Amino acid sequence: MSQKSHSSSEQAVIYVGAASLSMVIGSQEEGKSFREIEHLDRPLPLARDIFRTGTVTRGTMEQAASILRDFQQTAREYSLPKEAIRLYNTNILSEASNHEIFLNRLQVTTGLNARLIDDGDMTRLVYLIARRLLDKNPRLAEGHTFVSHIGPGNTRALYFKQGRLAAYSNYRLGIFRAREAVAGSDGESPQHLTHLEEQIRSVVDHLAQDYSGYKMDHHVAIGAEIQSIAPLITKPKQGACRVIEKELEKFTENLATLGPDELVRRLHVHYTGSEGIVPALQTNLALATRFGDNILWVPEGDFHRELMQDLVIARPRTASFQEEVMQAASEIGVRYKTDRKHATHVANFAQQLFRELKMLHGLDSRYELVLRVAAILHEVGMFISPREHHKHSLYILMQTEIFGLSTSERELVALLARYHRRYNPEPNHPHFADLTREERMIVFKLAALLRLADALDRSHSQRIKSIQLRPDGGRLSILTSGIEDTTIEQIAINSKCDIFREIYGYDIFLTQA
Repeated sequence: MSQKSHSSSEQAVIYVGAASLSMVIGSQEEGKSFREIEHLDRPLPLARDIFRTGTVTRGTMEQAASILRDFQQTAREYSLPKEAIRLYNTNILSEASNHEIFLNRLQVTTGLNARLIDDGDMTRLVYLIARRLLDKNPRLAEGHTFVSHIGPGNTRALYFKQGRLAAYSNYRLGIFRAREAVAGSDGESPQHLTHLEEQIRSVVDHLAQDYSGYKMDHHVAIGAEIQSIAPLITKPKQGACRVIEKELEKFTENLATLGPDELVRRLHVHYTGSEGIVPALQTNLALATRFGDNILWVPEGDFHRELMQDLVIARPRTASFQEEVMQAASEIGVRYKTDRKHATHVANFAQQLFRELKMLHGLDSRYELVLRVAAILHEVGMFISPREHHKHSLYILMQTEIFGLSTSERELVALLARYHRRYNPEPNHPHFADLTREERMIVFKLAALLRLADALDRSHSQRIKSIQLRPDGGRLSILTSGIEDTTIEQIAINSKCDIFREIYGYDIFLTQA
């Protein structure tokens, strides 16, 4: 390959997936769509290792290292500097007991920071694919649309009502997880296939139960396998294939009779990729049958390439997506019977404090969403007991996936709920002790803002409707209107906002506007 000149807009993403290792090189010019220049894909049996043995085997590590060296050679031919290349790993890697050793091997091989995509990241990427499909199809956006994603280790469901996300769920059962859970020395024996069918039925039962009361006008199926197969059944229109259930059933039955070699030849896939195709189609088919869907809408395009392009572009969270996250957080609050009016009022104050005091905290805007979610959910622990509810909140939120947030962001939310009262973080506290010095300071800064926002609605009656901030010297005056006596709120501020004084150096006083 001849030497290629590097444009400043060219970037590359390397993705270590469940069944292959891929690289996309492309460019993104302002106001234009992503332009793919190069795409490479090599088989890698990562999911087979993880779900069969619980580790990444030495052979797979060596194979990954060899592929990465080849990919880096291609990147050099495009004159891409290291800072223009990003390395991501599938979220299922975290389930391997030696995943840190594997990540270190990748970093040593490439000199790149090997980032692990977590469940929250993957959910956001699936949401983006679904969102683009809805934007192209007003019919889907205007109705009640159920979206399912059958992944290698997890199954996700999103429910849109008139274009807005109304429900979300995640299940620890996917194509490769199910396949390897029942795999044995007997291979594709009748007993093996029966166990596989039971695994598929399990995830379908969960989905059917959780969404039994929802009206469904349309069913969208997202995933690498179903998206690769759909164009072989019907031609795409408006960015989607409308696959009739009976045709999918017939196609799946035919594929199920083929051996591995025949699957690879017919579908032009790797051996590692072919292992999950039939179980994926059977799961999508079983789900469609259970919900009585005669038609499945399948997005046009390659799932993994689209996912990688999203990683290249690293789109900022739009205002509409942030509101989807807030709505999902509110639903969690409803589940734990929180005071919704109080939580919303505190979240609004917290957002205002974050924006207007940016010159003090200096935090990236992405932490605004973390703070708002923490404000919405800071009292979920009351569901267990008012006594030490801040600790109960920590426990609940550490165990609860929050739509649109990564694992690290959810942990921040949980810690902010833990410290929304007057008890300050200590170096030996669970979870806080695991943070870096920089991460601990972020907790201090955000906790100070959350405590102040919470104190402003100390009575839970929304007496203070609006505030104006007036920082001056070592004093932060908060002007309130429509209320003469703010003694209750001032006492709350004095008792729980010591951390604000320590972090920002301001005493806080409530005064009339």
